[in-house]
Amino acid sequence: MKAEETAVPAGRCLRVVVLMPVYRDWPSAALVCRSLDKHLAKSEGIQTSILLVDDGSPEDACDWPEFERLSLERIEVLRLRRNLGHQRAIGVGLCYIHDHIACDAVLVMDSDGEDRPEDAVRLIEKAKADRARVFFAERRKRQEGIVFRGGYTVFRGVHWLLTGIPVRVGNFSVVPFRVIRRLVSMSELWNHFAGAVYKSKAQFACVPMDRGRRLQGKSHMNLAALVAHGIAGIATFHETVATRILISNVLGLALLTVLLAAVAAVRLMTKLAIPGWATLATGFVLVLAIQLVGISFSLVFTLISNRTSMMFVPSREYSLFVDWVQTLAEAH
Repeated sequence: MKAEETAVPAGRCLRVVVLMPVYRDWPSAALVCRSLDKHLAKSEGIQTSILLVDDGSPEDACDWPEFERLSLERIEVLRLRRNLGHQRAIGVGLCYIHDHIACDAVLVMDSDGEDRPEDAVRLIEKAKADRARVFFAERRKRQEGIVFRGGYTVFRGVHWLLTGIPVRVGNFSVVPFRVIRRLVSMSELWNHFAGAVYKSKAQFACVPMDRGRRLQGKSHMNLAALVAHGIAGIATFHETVATRILISNVLGLALLTVLLAAVAAVRLMTKLAIPGWATLATGFVLVLAIQLVGISFSLVFTLISNRTSMMFVPSREYSLFVDWVQTLAEAH
């Protein structure tokens, strides 16, 4: 049964589902839920429940600590059959909420404390005032080391060169249900949540926020996973990336043609060329031209193949990865 979207009067209570992917981080998730409950208790006009997406953790949430809830109506765990990764866990969670939980908006945040609960309440308040717009947390100050920040700066530059889009936000956001309905039918959601929101053409705004610190334990994200996450973000805009590279190749071929003409002119019209120079230069230019032509044809055929192939639709396939749903706490 689908969770239906209804028109929400401006004065009506905002129903929010907090979506948090969890992988072997239950102590931090419990602390985040408790802190979020305390901060939400200070706000009015908000009904909140939490859906923890267990991304195939070796251990389950059987040792979940009980605490007196001040505002949270329900805490549930959506267990996945296997580890899918952070982005796909978010995608499965959004599809499940779309089909089974009636709400007005979904707040997506991490379960380790780096997305601060007090900032989550700020995003919800923004959503309560404007119920049609997506609100992202725009990072100002980060807590990571200099190596990570340097690599992130390089990634932002590469992302901008390949897509023309500056990287400003992550997953921390609040999304209206009407946008969720659009996202669950987009194949891009399976690889990168923020990129899918951008490609959905939904209206969004950024709220400047500092990033918090992890509450407990160590991050399970290693260098390889970070690089893969960055590639997935760029791949979300694969058509734009391929088109930009194709245009660059055409400009490169034009430049190589000019260089080839210059080599011929120097060889035939002047006495500056040393023996064998023109042959080596011509061979080098032709090798580069052949490589650019090969890359260009590969990109063209890839684009054609992507246009004609069957897309992965998250809302149709997500249930294959859902194992079970467990209620950890519920209002009586």
